[in-house]
Amino acid sequence: MRRNWPYMENHGECSKPKKSKCCSSWGPTGARWADLPTVVLQQIFQYLSPEDRKNASCVCRHWREIYFHPKWWKAVTFRINHDNITKSKFLASTFASIVSKATISLECLTPQCIDEFIDLLRLLHKNNLLRSLVIEPSHCRLDDSVDSLICAGGERRIIEIRNLILDVLPKLREFSLGGLEDLAYFSDSFLRNASPSKITLLGLASIRDNLAINQMNYFTPDLMSSFKKLQILSVDYDQLSNTFLHNLKELNDLQRLIVHVHAIPTNHSETSNEAWKNFKVAHPKCLLRLTVVHAYMDIRKLHLQVLKENMPLSHIKVFFCEYVNLELLHILSRFYKNTLRSVMWIDSLSNVPGSWKFLRPSHNPDPLVLITWLCTQFEELVLYGYKYPEENLVAIGRLKGSRMKKLEIPKNDIVTESIRYRANPIKEVEKNLKGAWKPIYSGDLHPVIIDPTLGDSDEFLLPYILADLH
Repeated sequence: MRRNWPYMENHGECSKPKKSKCCSSWGPTGARWADLPTVVLQQIFQYLSPEDRKNASCVCRHWREIYFHPKWWKAVTFRINHDNITKSKFLASTFASIVSKATISLECLTPQCIDEFIDLLRLLHKNNLLRSLVIEPSHCRLDDSVDSLICAGGERRIIEIRNLILDVLPKLREFSLGGLEDLAYFSDSFLRNASPSKITLLGLASIRDNLAINQMNYFTPDLMSSFKKLQILSVDYDQLSNTFLHNLKELNDLQRLIVHVHAIPTNHSETSNEAWKNFKVAHPKCLLRLTVVHAYMDIRKLHLQVLKENMPLSHIKVFFCEYVNLELLHILSRFYKNTLRSVMWIDSLSNVPGSWKFLRPSHNPDPLVLITWLCTQFEELVLYGYKYPEENLVAIGRLKGSRMKKLEIPKNDIVTESIRYRANPIKEVEKNLKGAWKPIYSGDLHPVIIDPTLGDSDEFLLPYILADLH
C-alpha cells in the first residue's frame, strides 16, 4: 500500500506491522505519526481498501483505534463455529456494540456455539445503532439436547433467545430467523414487536426438520397491513391464504414474496386465482419464489393445489422430495411464460426407476426444453438426481444461448440416447452458451448429493434457500 503523501516518503509503508515503533518517530516537520489528528486519519482511511485499512491498523495503537471506528464496520458477519470460539468472542466483544448490520453465521448443533450466540445477542441488545439482524444457521434447528436448551436456572434457553430478539426488533429494518423452526414458532410475537414504520425485510419462513411434528407457525394476517415499507417477505405455506394476500394490499413497495412449502395441510384453504390477480394489481413489481422442502407426499399434487395461473412466479426450488413432478414442470411453461426465471429440482443421485422419468417417450416434449423455449425470462436451471438426455441438454443450450446464466447437472446424470451427436455434447453446450461450461463431476458434489446417508441435507440446501432474501 503506497500513497504519494510527502510526509511518508522517507518512513516506509505504514502497512508493515513491524514498523509500529514509527509512532515515536519524527517526520520532516517534527510531528510524530501518533499525533496525526483523528479527523485526518479518518480521511486517509476513507480512501483505503478494507485490506489496506487492516494493514494500516498494525502501525500503532492510535491507528488501530481509527480502524475500529464504527464508520468502517457498518456490516459485520459474526461466524460462530466450534473450532473458532476465541475469534468469535473477539468479534463479538469488538463489533457487537458498533455494528449496524449484523449477520450471524451460526453452527447451531453445538452447545458451546449456542452459548456464544446468546452472548452475542446480549451485546447486540445494547447496540442502539443496530438496524439489521440476519441469522444464517448451519442447520434448520438449534441443538435440541436437554443440557443445551436448559440453562442453570431451569429456563429453556430458546426462550432467552426469543426474548433477546424481541427486545432488538423495534430498532430493526431487516430481520431474518434463517429458517430456524425453533424460532418460527414465535413469528406472531416477532411481528408484534417489530416496528411497522421501519421494517423492509422480514424472513419468517421456516425449514422443517421433522414433518411428523405438525407445528404450524401461524401469525395473525391482519398484522401485515401495517408494514407499509416492507419490500421482501418470506413465510410458510401454512400462512398463505386469500386473507393474507388481501392484507398485503396496503404495502407500498413489495418486491419479493417467498413461500416455503413442507406439506399441504388437510384443513388449509387454497388461494384463488382471483386473489392472485388482485395481488398483481396491487404489487405489479412483486415476484413470487416458491421453495419446496421434504414434501415427499404432497409434491405429487403441488400443481393441483398450490400453483395458480395468476401467481407472479419467478423461481421454483424443490429440495429432496424424492420425486420429479413432470406435470408441474409442464404447467410452468404454460402459466409463467413472462415471469419464470429459475427452476431447481434437487435430489440425491439414484438409479431407481423414478430417476429415469425424463427419458420416457410418453412425456415428450421435454418440459425443461419447453420452459427454456417459451419462458422469455428463463435463465437458470439446476437438476440433480434425475437422468437427462444429452440431446435435450444441447437443445437447451441452443435455445437460450448466452442468456442462460446458470446450467447445472451432474455428469453422472447425463445419458446418451442416440448416436446423433458424434461431436462432444459438452463442447457443443459450451459453444451454445458462449462461455466456459462443464457438468458437475462427482468430486465436486456435496456428499449428501452422492449418497443421502453421507451428510445432512440442511448443510446443502440452506445456502440456496437463504440466498432468496438477498
